Amino acid sequence: MPLVNDGKGKGPKMFDAELNRKTGLNQKIKQVNENMALIFGSSKSKDDIRRLLRIIDEQDAINRYKWYGLPVDLSSLEIERLLYYKGSLCFFFCEPLKKFFITPYALEGTIDFYGRFNYIHPVPMASGEDVEKGKSKYDSQAAILSQMKLKVVKEVIFEEDLTYDDLVNSAVIIRDYTNQLSQSNIARSTLNEGILDLMSDYIPFLTTNLMTGTGVTGFRVQDSTAKDEVKEAASAIYNAALSKNPYVAITSGIDIQELTGSKRNNAEDYLMAFQSLDNFRLSTYGIANGGVYEKKQHILESENAINYSTVMSAFEDGLKNRQHPCDIINSIWGLSAWCEPSEAALGADTNGDGLVVDNDPATEEIPVEGANEAGGEE
Repeated sequence: MPLVNDGKGKGPKMFDAELNRKTGLNQKIKQVNENMALIFGSSKSKDDIRRLLRIIDEQDAINRYKWYGLPVDLSSLEIERLLYYKGSLCFFFCEPLKKFFITPYALEGTIDFYGRFNYIHPVPMASGEDVEKGKSKYDSQAAILSQMKLKVVKEVIFEEDLTYDDLVNSAVIIRDYTNQLSQSNIARSTLNEGILDLMSDYIPFLTTNLMTGTGVTGFRVQDSTAKDEVKEAASAIYNAALSKNPYVAITSGIDIQELTGSKRNNAEDYLMAFQSLDNFRLSTYGIANGGVYEKKQHILESENAINYSTVMSAFEDGLKNRQHPCDIINSIWGLSAWCEPSEAALGADTNGDGLVVDNDPATEEIPVEGANEAGGEE
C-alpha cells in the first residue's frame, strides 16, 4: 500500500491501491490526464525532442569560437555558454577582491549621444550556495559587485592616456552579436526557441503520418453539453498529432467524422521541412549548411558560394563582437586576450595537427597576431 500524506499535518496514511483499481479510480485519473494533454497540447514526445534540440543548439553555438588569455576561472566553453544564455557580458577587474570577472550587467546611470551605456554595474550569475560558508562568501562578493559603478570603455586606450581609474573602475562589454536599437541583446537561447519549437513538431507529425497513413480521424461522441465544436476539434487534431494519437474523441452536436482527409503526405516532406529549419537555425550562427531550400539534385558551385557568403556574414559579426572587446581589454590591462574561430566551425585544420578538432585553448599558445594588435605581450 502506498503512503500518502493527508496534508493536514497528521502524518502519512495508507490506502489500498487494489481498491482504487477495482473501483475504476485509477482509470478515471488516467483519462483526465489524457484529456488535459489533448486540450493543452502536452506531448512527452514533442517535449523530449525539443529538449534534445535545445542541447544541440547550445552545442553548435558555444563551439563556434575559442578564447585565449582571459585571466578568469572560466573555460572557453563556459564563456560562450554565458553569452548563449545572456546575450552580452562585461569584463572588469574588482580591486577589493583582486580578481577579474566576466558577468552579466545592468545600466547604472546615463547613456551617451548614441544611446550606448556610459556606466554599468555587474550582476552575479548565481544565487549562492547551500553550504553556509559558501553562501556567506557569495553574499560578500555579491554585495561588493552590487556597489560597483563601472565606466564602459568603448574604444582602445593608448598607453599614454591610461589612468589608474581605468584599471579599477572600468568595464568592457562583450556581445554575442551586434545589438539593434536597444543596448541589451536578446539571448540566443531565447531567439532560437521558436525555430526549435517548430522543428520539434515535425518528428511527431512524421510518426503519426507513417503510423496511420490517413491522418487523424475524429468520431462523434454523444454529449448534450457540447459547445465550440469546430474550435475544439481543430485544437484536438493538432494536439493529437503531436501526441501520435490517430483517433480523438470530439464532444460535438454535429456529425464530424473525418477531419483531415484520406490523403497521406510523403514522409520525405517532413524530413525536408525539418532539414530546412535546421539549416536556417545554423545560418543564424554563421555555420555552413545546405541553405533554407536544400535541393535534391547536385548543388552547383555558384549556388554553394551564395549560401556560404550568406552565413559567413553572421559568423564574422559574432567574431568581430568578440575580438574588438579583446583589443580594448588588452589596451587597458596589458593582457593577451583573444578570440578566434574554432576548427569545427571553419571545417579546416588551422593548427596543422592533422585533425579538424579543437584542443583546450588553455593548453595552446596564444595566437601572436591576435595578442599583439592591442598592445599585448610580445
